Amino acid sequence: MDITELITFKAVVEKKSFSAAAEFLGYSQSNVTKHIKKIEEAVGFALFLRGWKATLTKEGSLFYKEVDDLLNHWKSVCSVSREIETEQIGEVRIGIIEPLSKQLLPRIIGWMKTYRPKMNVTFELGNTARLSALVQNDELDCAFCGKYNDLSQELEFEKIGKDEIIIVALNGHELLQKKAVSLSDVLNYPVVYGDKTCLSYQVFMRTLQQQDLLNKLKTHYICSNQLLIPDILSDNQLGILPKIIMDEKKNNIKTLTTINTDTELSYGLIKKKRNYNYLAETIGSITELAIQEFGD
Repeated sequence: MDITELITFKAVVEKKSFSAAAEFLGYSQSNVTKHIKKIEEAVGFALFLRGWKATLTKEGSLFYKEVDDLLNHWKSVCSVSREIETEQIGEVRIGIIEPLSKQLLPRIIGWMKTYRPKMNVTFELGNTARLSALVQNDELDCAFCGKYNDLSQELEFEKIGKDEIIIVALNGHELLQKKAVSLSDVLNYPVVYGDKTCLSYQVFMRTLQQQDLLNKLKTHYICSNQLLIPDILSDNQLGILPKIIMDEKKNNIKTLTTINTDTELSYGLIKKKRNYNYLAETIGSITELAIQEFGD
């Protein structure tokens, strides 16, 4: 027996006749009778007393209760399956690098609250290398990161926007008196930047190397959380950080105008190449949010 036959059985019981059940289901009466016989053959007992009325046997009454519970559960299963198909329930696991987190997290949470209220979300903050490894190992569904040159062939990168490295100083710093400064000027002062896992660190070091300035790097302070750099600057220190981190409301911090620097950063979405589309619509919508926030 199958679900269709059980639905027919339930209809006969509730409509109290084979003919009424047939009309309700849009079947011929012979098909209804055939469904009932197939169930009786499967269970080994009669479901109805013989006669004009569809009167249940004792066994049929006991069986009906179980069938009713089963079909109610089946409706629930069908409802859940539709919610899974339309990505209304489940979990999405998203990685975000720190520079993007302050702006992107509230937007994702707001979108999920409106369009995916039943879905759970897990956020993981970290650097690009770590987050891409988590995506590759299926511990994250996607990650918003910087462009990563060592990306596995199992992964793909979709650009969402660009940024640049800026150099900031406290109000009153003597370099702010100059219309523009070079990296040689900057290296005369103590600098604060992120650790080697930060994309801004890697791009800054690459730029110094291209300009043959690595040997001029003197006093420096490493802060693994780049978001804190504007808050911990003191005296004549200079901060090296992505522009996106800079809070325009910080009146005590100014950005230096630099010359002869190529410090562009690219941000994008890293996800695994897949042959199926689970969460594709949700991730696609979240990606559009990110493009609106960080795109050109």
